[in-house]
Amino acid sequence: MSPGDEAAAAVVQRAPFHRDLSLVAPRGLRFTVIDKETGAIIRRAETEACFSFHHVNAFEEDGTVVLDLITYPDSRIIDALYLDELRAGKAVPQGLLTRFAIPLGEGPVSQQSLSATPLELPRMAYRRFAGRRHRYVWGVGQLRRGFLDSLVKQDLETAKAAVWAEKDGFPGEPVFVPAPNAGAEDEGVLLSVVLDGEGGRSFLLVLDAATMLERARAFAPHAIPFGFHGNYFPNAA
Repeated sequence: MSPGDEAAAAVVQRAPFHRDLSLVAPRGLRFTVIDKETGAIIRRAETEACFSFHHVNAFEEDGTVVLDLITYPDSRIIDALYLDELRAGKAVPQGLLTRFAIPLGEGPVSQQSLSATPLELPRMAYRRFAGRRHRYVWGVGQLRRGFLDSLVKQDLETAKAAVWAEKDGFPGEPVFVPAPNAGAEDEGVLLSVVLDGEGGRSFLLVLDAATMLERARAFAPHAIPFGFHGNYFPNAA
C-alpha cells in the first residue's frame, strides 16, 4: 500500500480525528487572547476542560473578553453522531450555551451556563452584533435525548427559551434573516430546512424570529439531506 493509499484508508476508517486529537481533561482548557493589530499575546488563561464545536460570539467589556460557546463535558458527541449510533437510537450528548469571561489583566476565568435548554448549531444577528454584546441566540435543540428535534430561541437577559417543535420534525441549523431596517435585535424571520420524518420529505420553515411562531412553510417533493452553516442571500447569484 502506498502512502497515499494508506491516508485514504485512514479517512474511510474515520481514523484521523481520533488518532491525532484527544481530550486530556487534566490539562484543562487554555484561552489565548491576541491583539488583532500587533499580533502580540495579551493574556493566556486556563480553566476546566470541555469540548466545543461552535462559537456564538465574543466581545470585550470592562477589561474582560466575553466568549459564548456551545460546550460538552467531553468529546463523546463525535462518536454519537455516526449513523450507526443514531440508527441504534442511542442517547446523544446535549450541548449547553456557556459563557466564559477572561480578564485581560490578572484574575481567573469565570464560567456561566446561560441556558438549561440544550442547544447546538447556534446563530445570532451577526451582521449587527458580531463583536458586541448580544441578547438572542437561535439554534437547534433536543427535547429528548435523541437527534435534534426542535428550534430554540434563547433570551440571555431573561434566561427564558422559546421553542418550536413538531412531531416527527427534525430541523436543520436555523438562519436568521433580519427585517429591512430592523430596529429590535430579533426583528426578522428564522429559516430552517425541516425533515418530516413521517412524510419522508423536507420543507423550508419560516418562523417569526421574535415570537417563534410559524409564518410559512414550503414543501420539497423529497427529503433533503441534513446540512449546516448555510446563509441567506437576498439576490440570486
